[in-house]
Amino acid sequence: MASFSISPELKQVLERGKPVVALESAVITHGLPKAAAIDAVRRQWEACARVGAAPAVVAVFDGALRVGLSLDDCAALAARRDAVKVSPWNLASAMTNPGFGGTTVAATIAAAALAGIRVASTGGIGGVHPGRDGQDVSADLIELSRRAVCVVCAGPKSTLDAGATLERLETLGVPVIGWQSSLLAGFLAVSAGLRLPIRVDTVDELASILGSHWALDGEGAVVSQPLTSDLAIPIAELGADESALVRGPDRTPAELSRLQARLGDRVIQANVALLERNARLAGALSAALVRLQVAAAAHG
Repeated sequence: MASFSISPELKQVLERGKPVVALESAVITHGLPKAAAIDAVRRQWEACARVGAAPAVVAVFDGALRVGLSLDDCAALAARRDAVKVSPWNLASAMTNPGFGGTTVAATIAAAALAGIRVASTGGIGGVHPGRDGQDVSADLIELSRRAVCVVCAGPKSTLDAGATLERLETLGVPVIGWQSSLLAGFLAVSAGLRLPIRVDTVDELASILGSHWALDGEGAVVSQPLTSDLAIPIAELGADESALVRGPDRTPAELSRLQARLGDRVIQANVALLERNARLAGALSAALVRLQVAAAAHG
C-alpha cells in the first residue's frame, strides 16, 4: 500500500522480533509548543532505548501514513503550520491535503496494528467529554475496541469525564490496568480518584495478562500509570473551562491550551515528564511481551 510505509530501519527491527513502541505525534503538532514538543520526542525516544525498545513515531508525512519517523522528520513536522490533527475519520483526506498531520491515539493505534506493533505510548487518552449526555466521545475508545494494541498512558486527559470514560471502556471490552496503583491516573494529576479492578506491579505480570487477553480474542487494553506527586498538579487546579467550550476535534487542544495559559510552564513540564515515563514503561512492556513470546515458542 503506497500510502502506508514503515521506515527501513524499523522494518528490520520488526522482522527480528525485537521490542517496539508506537508513539503518537498529535502532541508534536497540537499538544505542546514546538520546543517542548521536540524535547518530549527526544525524551520518549531515549526512554525507549534505555530499556531496549525501538521508538516508532507515527504521523502523516509527505502524503503517507508513516511508522518510524526520524528525529529530523519530527522537527520538520513540528515546524509545519498546515499540519492537521489526524484521526481515523480524516486519515485518508489528510494524506491528500495537506499531506502532513499529527496522529491522535486512535490513528496511532490503527497504524501500529497495520505494522504489527502491540504497544503504544501517549500522555493521556481521549474519552468522554462532560455534557451532551455523554455523546461527545473520542475515537480513541473506539479504536481501542477494534485493535489488539495496548496503550500506556497517564489516564484520560484531565478535561474529560473520567468516570464515564472508564465505564465506556468497560462496555467496549477494553481492560484498564493500573500500574503499581489501584487508582485511575489523573493525567496531569496523580489520580482521578476512581478505583480500578486490575492492578499489576511488574511488567512480566502485565505481559502475562495481555497475552491471555489477546489469546482470548480481546482487542485493545489501557495501562494507567500515575504521575508522581512531585511532578503532578493538584486535581483541584485542573478541569475544563465550560464557559469557552469548543466542539469537535479542536476541543481537547483548546482545553489543554487554556490550561497552559492559566497554569503556565507547570503544565508543559508535567506533560513532558509523563510522556517520558509512559514511554519507558511501554518499552519495558514491549520487551516483556517479546520474552513471553520467545518462552511460548520454546515450549510449543
